[in-house]
Amino acid sequence: MPRPRPRAIPAREDDRRLSRPLCRARDPMRAACPARRKAPTVEIVAPDGLSGIREEWERLWRAVPDPSPFLAPAWLLAWADIYAPDRCRAAALWADGKLAGLLPTFVWESALLLAGTGPSDHGGVLIRPGFEKWAGTLVEAAAEAAPEPFERIDLQQLAPGSPLIDCAVPGWSARMEEGDCCPALMLAGRDGMANAPKRMRSNWRYAMRQLDRKGGAVERVAAAEIHETMAALERLHGLRWTEKGEAGMLADPLPSRFLRTVAPALAEAGLLQLHRLRLDGGTIAVLLAMQTEGESCYFLSGFDPDHAGLSPGTILVGGAIAEAARNGATRFDFLRGKEPYKYRWGAKDRSLYRHILTRSC
Repeated sequence: MPRPRPRAIPAREDDRRLSRPLCRARDPMRAACPARRKAPTVEIVAPDGLSGIREEWERLWRAVPDPSPFLAPAWLLAWADIYAPDRCRAAALWADGKLAGLLPTFVWESALLLAGTGPSDHGGVLIRPGFEKWAGTLVEAAAEAAPEPFERIDLQQLAPGSPLIDCAVPGWSARMEEGDCCPALMLAGRDGMANAPKRMRSNWRYAMRQLDRKGGAVERVAAAEIHETMAALERLHGLRWTEKGEAGMLADPLPSRFLRTVAPALAEAGLLQLHRLRLDGGTIAVLLAMQTEGESCYFLSGFDPDHAGLSPGTILVGGAIAEAARNGATRFDFLRGKEPYKYRWGAKDRSLYRHILTRSC
C-alpha cells in the first residue's frame, strides 16, 4: 500500500515530541514565505526545496552565536549538490514565521548523518537562542522522514556546546564518543600571533623578508581570479603529495569538483579567505581558509616543492593568521589532524564529539 502523505503539525511547548506522521515535505514554491504560526512547527524541506529557504537559512546562520562556516548555506548547498544530489533534506523549525532551527541530513551506508559529513570538519545544528531544547525534536523529525531504512543516527564533529550533544530522541539509545581533534590557536596581539611561540613568529618574519628580497608577494585573491587560483591550488596540492609518494585529497574528482563549486559561493557569502604566493609571474603556493566574525578555519593549501626553501607554508599560514586577527577573529582553527606544524604555531587541542544513537530494544 502507498504510504500515507505526512503532514506538518504544531509542536506544543509542554510536549516537544511530535505525533506521527511528523511532518511533510516542504513545497519549494512556498519555502521562502512560510505562513505565520503562533506555535513552533517542524517541517521537512525536500531536496529540491533547500535552495528556496536560502535567505531564511542565511539569517538563521547569522543569528546563531559563533556560527561555523561548515553550517552556512554557501557550504552545505554546494556539498548537497556535489555529494548528495536528491538525497539531502532538512528538518526545519518555524516559529512566528521565522526559521528558528535547521538540521540538514542524509542517509549513507545505513546511517543517518549530518549534511556535510566527510569534507566538513565541524558538524551541528542551527538553532536560534532560546530554541535549543528543540534539537531532539529536529533529530526525531529527520529520522522519521528519512527516505530509506538506516540502523543508526551518527552525529559527528560536534562542538562542546552543541545542542545535539545532550539531545534525547524517544525510542533511541545514545552513546557519546570523542571525535576528531581540531587544534586551534587563540589569536592575540596586533598580528594575532602573541600566543604563538617566539621562534615561529621570527621564522615567519624572516621568510617574509626573504620573499620580499626575491621580488615575491602574498596576495588576497580577487573574485575574478578564484577559478584560476583554485586550479593552481589543485595542481600544487597534488605536487606536494606526489613528492611524498601519496595521493592527496584532490586526487579524488569528487572533492576537487566540490572545492571548485564551493569557493565562489563562499566568496559571495563573504566567507572565503583565499591567499596565493606569487613569484616570477607564477603562483607557487595557495591557502584556502574560511572566516566568520569569530574565527578563521584553515582548510587546505598547496605549494611547489621546488620552492620549499622559501617556507611558503609558513608565509601563508602566518599571513592568514595576521589577516584573521585584523578582521576581528579570536581563533585560528587548524581543523582536523594532529600534524606537528600546527603545534609549532602554538595550537592547542580542541576536542569535538560524536553522538551515536541506535534503536532501543
